[in-house]
Amino acid sequence: MKKAVYLVLALFIFAASALQAQTLSFSQVKLVGTVQTVPQNKVWKVENILPSVRPTTTNFSGQSAVDFTLLVNGLAVFYLSTESRGNLGGNGNTGITAVSAGIGASPIWLPAGTTLAVGSNLHAISVIEFNVIP
Repeated sequence: MKKAVYLVLALFIFAASALQAQTLSFSQVKLVGTVQTVPQNKVWKVENILPSVRPTTTNFSGQSAVDFTLLVNGLAVFYLSTESRGNLGGNGNTGITAVSAGIGASPIWLPAGTTLAVGSNLHAISVIEFNVIP
């Protein structure tokens, strides 16, 4: 039993010494529009978007959808997608409901070398840049 405890303790100490902690320090706040690359020894935290259209845009005849995408390494990432439903056509149903889905409620961390740009329906992307201190 003692051998097992010592073995587990030794493995824990070895694993802890092999890990290298990094510290982040604030660098700046950025608005990203055109393609930009996260510099070496930096990380970016995507905080939010600056949309170019209303998230609840609707055509009042049934349904419409609006997607807000970021381009990460050239690939579209759906940050927020909204769907509006409603009818103002005089049939007694005058309610418009909007349904939203996406990853906008949680941050996106981008490592050095990653490219970021606006995708559909965005003016800019709000980013906080951090220095990586080894």
